[in-house]
Amino acid sequence: MQGIPAQQLRERVEQILINRGFTPENALPIAESLVLAEMRGVASHGLIRLPIYLERARLGSVKPQARPVLLADYPALALLDAQDGHGIPSGLQAMELAIEKAQKVGLAAVGVRRSSHFGLAWYFVRSAVEKGLIGVVLSNADALVAPWGARSRFLGTNPLAVGIPAKEEPPIALDMATSEAAHGKILLAKSSGKTIPLNWALDAEGRPTDDPDRALAGALLPFGGPKGSAISLLIDLLCGPLVGALIGPEIAPLYTEPERPQGLGHFFMALNPAVFGDAEQFRKQVDAYIRRVRALPPAENVDRVMLPGEREWHLEQKALREGVSLSPEAAQAVGL
Repeated sequence: MQGIPAQQLRERVEQILINRGFTPENALPIAESLVLAEMRGVASHGLIRLPIYLERARLGSVKPQARPVLLADYPALALLDAQDGHGIPSGLQAMELAIEKAQKVGLAAVGVRRSSHFGLAWYFVRSAVEKGLIGVVLSNADALVAPWGARSRFLGTNPLAVGIPAKEEPPIALDMATSEAAHGKILLAKSSGKTIPLNWALDAEGRPTDDPDRALAGALLPFGGPKGSAISLLIDLLCGPLVGALIGPEIAPLYTEPERPQGLGHFFMALNPAVFGDAEQFRKQVDAYIRRVRALPPAENVDRVMLPGEREWHLEQKALREGVSLSPEAAQAVGL
């Protein structure tokens, strides 16, 4: 389906969530995040996630009316207990708290425990960037990835997102899983009957596979070999033991154990560039940096050099002008 106005789609998703027991305060950010993912071309974190969110709410492993509880509060640090609520509204509250603190003291970090899948990491980072701050977001997840050299699942896809504000150019927007590919991309390949690249996953015997079914029965691979594996491991520790949450093998799998609370953790950080000097000048320098990188001669078979998040930004702007295009799976998830 094509050309669905973004606001109309958000309102539809929000109402579906409210009808299934979510409070309006929790339903709104979930709907915003899912639709934003569709607008930015990240369908793996878009509306195909809505059915499992609703199923977990029905089974009680996600509390649709939960409100995070503040467990620790310092000038530059805080810790929230999500109370087995949904990860998106819990994450947004944590990011907003980190922003508020960073605006006062320069740098702030907020941890979240007892949470669940939090969707598109950029959704939270965007909140910091829109206020002229640098945002960093980490999360662990249920074990889907084999650490470098292993064949068994231990690490989550453990996303990392960083946003740096610019003045006139689109912001720098890194949002990546630490697996070679997001789990949702394997699911999309399966549903569309496509194969996957051989460097995405191992089968149950530890062999590279291009079959999404074998990949789902085996383990995803970390990006960048041992380097990506190390980064994912660090994220698991920062979002697990540091904030009092579980680690990958202990977290309830999102899809296969929907009746059990996930218990995962997140880590949000905001940095105010003004503590180092003129924030306006910093954003202008980011503009100049972006333009210098973009002006570099492209490599063979590359049309033009793009910055992190630039492709997604253009897709989002197009969706704002022309409406949101949905895959059959996404349209089905919202009854269209």
